[in-house]
Amino acid sequence: MCMRRFLLTLTLVAAALAPALSAARATAADLKVGIVDLQRALNESSAGKKAKDQFKGEFEKMQNGLKSEKDSLDRLKDDLDKKSTVLSEDQKKTKMEDFERRRRDLRRKLEDSDAELRKKDQELTGSILKDLAVVIQEIGEREGYTLILENSSSSVLYGSKSIDITDSVIKAFDAKR
Repeated sequence: MCMRRFLLTLTLVAAALAPALSAARATAADLKVGIVDLQRALNESSAGKKAKDQFKGEFEKMQNGLKSEKDSLDRLKDDLDKKSTVLSEDQKKTKMEDFERRRRDLRRKLEDSDAELRKKDQELTGSILKDLAVVIQEIGEREGYTLILENSSSSVLYGSKSIDITDSVIKAFDAKR
């Protein structure tokens, strides 16, 4: 009797859940997921390439300016080393203090230029990434995606190439600009 009641209850529960399970399967079948590699889109889009070239120019310009100062500092150090035996203690001390001051100044300039380059990179790539997000949103809405994930983040452990829409995003982004 107890076994019959259990089987009857189980049958009733299964019958009650069948429509819900069927709807869940239909919803999962309608799910459309895409992935985008934002780093690749940034590097391969025309705006991304232009920003990268602009950044490279800024970097080389700063590097060349700092290189000439470093070369001057190296010459001063060599001069100090060569003449140290013929200089008086006061002259050595003065030249050493000058050398140390110039070396500190160069280190500060290096740190400042590094911070400036990071800021410039964020400015250049930040606006492009915002524009890419708009394009991805438009593609998602137009093509009926339920979810689009960023592929290079650590949260996507696997994504089939068939759901990678990076090429479409790059093409739409370049066409928009």
